[in-house]
Amino acid sequence: MSGNDDRFHNPYNFVPALPRDRLQPEPGDRPPTGHDRWAPGTYSGRIRVRMVAVTPLLVLDAARCERDDEQHPYFPVRVGVDGKPYIAPTSVKGMLRAAYEAITNSRFGVFVGHDRRLGFRLPAQKGSTRPAIVVKEGDSLALRLLEAVRIRFYDTSLQTVDRGKDATATRDRKTGEIPEHGKQVLVKTGKGMKVTEVRCEAGSSTEGYRRGWAVVTGPNIANKAYERVFVEPRGNSSTLIPVDDRIRQLWRDLIKDYKEIHIRDLELRDRRGQKPWDYLGDKPGETAWSRQVWQPGYEELREGTLCYVELGKNGHVTALYPVSISRRLFDYPPGALLPESLHPARSIAELSPADRVFGWVNQRGPGAYRGHLRISPVRCLTEKAVESFGPKGVPLAILGEPKPQQVRFYVARDKQGTPLSNKIPKRAGYSSPEQGLRGRKVYPHHADLPDGYWSNPLEDRTQTPIDGYYQEYRRPKKEKDTGETEEQRDDQNRSIRGWVKPGSAFEFDIFVWNLTAFELGALLWLLSLPQNHCHRFGGGKPLGFGSVRLTIVPGQTYIVTAEELEASYRELASFPIDTKTSLRRVTEAIRTFKETLREAYPAPKFEDIPFIHAFLISCRGFRDGLPIHYPRTGDGYGNRRPPDREGKNFEWFVENERTNGPRLSLPAIHGDKGLPYHPPKPKEPPKDKGGKGGNMGKK
Repeated sequence: MSGNDDRFHNPYNFVPALPRDRLQPEPGDRPPTGHDRWAPGTYSGRIRVRMVAVTPLLVLDAARCERDDEQHPYFPVRVGVDGKPYIAPTSVKGMLRAAYEAITNSRFGVFVGHDRRLGFRLPAQKGSTRPAIVVKEGDSLALRLLEAVRIRFYDTSLQTVDRGKDATATRDRKTGEIPEHGKQVLVKTGKGMKVTEVRCEAGSSTEGYRRGWAVVTGPNIANKAYERVFVEPRGNSSTLIPVDDRIRQLWRDLIKDYKEIHIRDLELRDRRGQKPWDYLGDKPGETAWSRQVWQPGYEELREGTLCYVELGKNGHVTALYPVSISRRLFDYPPGALLPESLHPARSIAELSPADRVFGWVNQRGPGAYRGHLRISPVRCLTEKAVESFGPKGVPLAILGEPKPQQVRFYVARDKQGTPLSNKIPKRAGYSSPEQGLRGRKVYPHHADLPDGYWSNPLEDRTQTPIDGYYQEYRRPKKEKDTGETEEQRDDQNRSIRGWVKPGSAFEFDIFVWNLTAFELGALLWLLSLPQNHCHRFGGGKPLGFGSVRLTIVPGQTYIVTAEELEASYRELASFPIDTKTSLRRVTEAIRTFKETLREAYPAPKFEDIPFIHAFLISCRGFRDGLPIHYPRTGDGYGNRRPPDREGKNFEWFVENERTNGPRLSLPAIHGDKGLPYHPPKPKEPPKDKGGKGGNMGKK
């Protein structure tokens, strides 16, 4: 340990993906060699590979997964008929392909679903939007700009929010009715633009009243007491803005973003028999969800839709929002920031090195190509390679999901993958086609873990460090009111009934044919990394699982030329297998790969090529003694603290993004000195129990 307790490393970082324009055919794009003949100047053969687990491997059997009443999954180890761990050849091929793409700077094999703009939550901005209702104008729709007033709102669904303390709703004095969302009403207002009287009978006399529409979003924040009424401007002189296809798409994209990020939340409530609009508690995720999250068809603008309009210069509509503190769409989708030369190939002529070697399937239409590589069945060489934990197993820590909306981690200031500057506004992400993406996501090897880190996983040691490292892979037990603790097993995490032990060894063969020296050399270099450099395999990589060492088994590896194969067929003789010549060809092919890549991406040394440098750091891991885990706040003084029993990792991002917060970006992997533990923001007493300014919700 370094004794540096105020910083940590994020579980993932990126290998930069550089623009690939004007490259020579080998590192660039070209049609593949083909399968119809032995192509002159190419190599074929068998490479025997030994794979040794450095950390435990999660090889889970999804087909035998079981769930309890809380929908918590229990996964056994996947084993073959011999009782040993079963490693699917396709899993090995996937691991190798991801690494091969990175070190050859190939096109992305898969890059779909990134052509739609993402959303982010806006900070509160006074006067930045105008209330509006969608109205019919002839055969078309228009946005009618209105004004907003606050209305005291209270009924049985909000008793939990208001705690019942002198909470009196603004009801219709005649009928006792509380306005429903979208209902036309008449209101009188007093100090602070608060409704003092309401009539739910739209046909009543309007003298002394203002006509409007009730905007009821429900208990979507804690301690909420006010809703809003959108009222006609005095003099009834509302501005009308025609609704065109662009405005419809602005609304549609944002509402789809809302719905997509909350799919899991809605599924969870449905399984538990809870409604999206139920108020379950004060914590994030427990309050009610606003209707744009759950109401079917809400993504289409219709007559009567109530919304907020953001206006730019000359009254130009720049955004529509369903609530006052809303999400907003970034200016560009992620796909617009990725250079065209890195997008998946669309034709045979565009195949990059990884496509040619591992195969290609067109992501946007017909077209496919079988690669020039095959993985044999994987053989386990270790007896008793599985460590079992019984039917209840070990509850793993909650794994995070990719969130490209976190622009400070995913967006680059240029096409070279340079991190965004600290302190810039969040909306500056995805704001220009001149920006780029950080690159290919990698999970650095968890190096220098102390002895005993993986021992006794059934025991909860998450609150007690070993040589400064907490047990990050396990979910902490939850403290009960009695002071006792219990395991946390729900649908947010999973339990494993076993893992593949560190030190377990496997072997498999890689059969290749018709590879050029460059293509073969890149593969062989991947299998010959320096000592203490690991590939990542299987599940749980953010938690440290899945580090493996790959090495070539010399005596069982042979490389032959197309000319030698042709001669053997002509003479009806077996082709020569010369292990010494094969070893020399391995060395030559690796040298060709390095030299060709340096010509394409000039650098003082091969290891200085940006994506090679970053890849090697990821395989080696950090050597500064800092732990690796998802961001979380410190102990109040910025120092390290154990994994949070309640899983409040979101607090770090809240602290990072606040107006006077540090607003840090994820450092580049080659300069990653860790992220700081921010102290949690001190709790301040609420200034207005009813929610000053009243809002339609912050969801």
